[in-house]
Amino acid sequence: MLQPGVRTGELDEAEIRLLERELEDLCAWLDDVFARPASRENLRAMVRGLLSEVPRKNVWQLAEAAGHPNPDRLQGFLAKAAWDADDLRDRVRDYAIAALADQDAVLIADETGDLKKGAKSAGVQRQYTGTAGRVENAQVSVHLSYGSSRGRTLIDRELYLGKGWAGTTAEHQARCAEQGVPPERAAQVATKPELARRMLERALGAGVPFSYFLADEAYGQCRPLRAWLEEHRVRYVLAIPKSEVLPLPVGRTRQARELWAVVPEEAFERRSCAGGAKGPREYDWATVQLASTADGFERHLLIRRSTVPNKKEKKTGQLVREIAYFLCHTAPGATLAELITAAGQRWMVEESFQVAKGQVGLDEHEVRKDWDQNEVFAARE
Repeated sequence: MLQPGVRTGELDEAEIRLLERELEDLCAWLDDVFARPASRENLRAMVRGLLSEVPRKNVWQLAEAAGHPNPDRLQGFLAKAAWDADDLRDRVRDYAIAALADQDAVLIADETGDLKKGAKSAGVQRQYTGTAGRVENAQVSVHLSYGSSRGRTLIDRELYLGKGWAGTTAEHQARCAEQGVPPERAAQVATKPELARRMLERALGAGVPFSYFLADEAYGQCRPLRAWLEEHRVRYVLAIPKSEVLPLPVGRTRQARELWAVVPEEAFERRSCAGGAKGPREYDWATVQLASTADGFERHLLIRRSTVPNKKEKKTGQLVREIAYFLCHTAPGATLAELITAAGQRWMVEESFQVAKGQVGLDEHEVRKDWDQNEVFAARE
């Protein structure tokens, strides 16, 4: 088996033959998820197309790469073929964990948006998406990624249904029924942190090994999510806004920015959190001890400061050093180096995800309507 991780450069003939065998072994392992032989053939065509150098990974071009005269077979496979989407998701997760599990492994929740022109696709509405950097007509989904020193990949997904898809009017119910959205998902909005929690529940239930859960401010400032993580003794490093109110050991509370203001200069250490395209990502780091949890886990505020002025201050227009804040929930004795390494993993996984979006068509998916087993982004499975 080829070593997992990011490969660069050309593969030799022996490596290509080995990858071919591994790809066929993987597809054969998944065959019993699909009821019909034709579906198994279409699975292979989809996977090979997504891994190929086809410039756009939509069904038309994937069908052409497979030698089909039109996209009907692959579209029928995604829309109508009988297969259990959740079973497939879990199989792919187990395969990934077997290859990538390591002591430094982390789980990361993040979201992505896919721009859409129409209004029919489930979940599509006018909403902010980081893909465009503004409010656009788009679908947004939350993903759970798994990353370690051995490699990184996606292992779970949930489609976000915003306010445009939540309600009880007859018009709303008809719209959701047309797209196969079940009543329990259409009645009210499940927030993105709630979707992340559902995926974490599945990961914990499956025994996925990981050291920390990581996420950006959208999830870090969600107190119900943090409470759930602490209740389940999940260690985390979550980005939080500067205004986040934090508990101190003495019983008082302070905002994150207020705590940074009183950290002495000698408390900062310059360390690299991850490698980047231009070399190590170096920042100045410091921690502040916060109130521990009832079961003895520790909380820390991790502060990251850029090494040079790189952010324009709104009031004065002057360049200042950017400050970022992370709330950490750790077992007793966690070191600064450990927290920094965990925080850096999120950037590594996010960079890999952005590369994968273009390489395997994560932003050009076709959607499978199968809400009894959840909405599935078939190109992402």
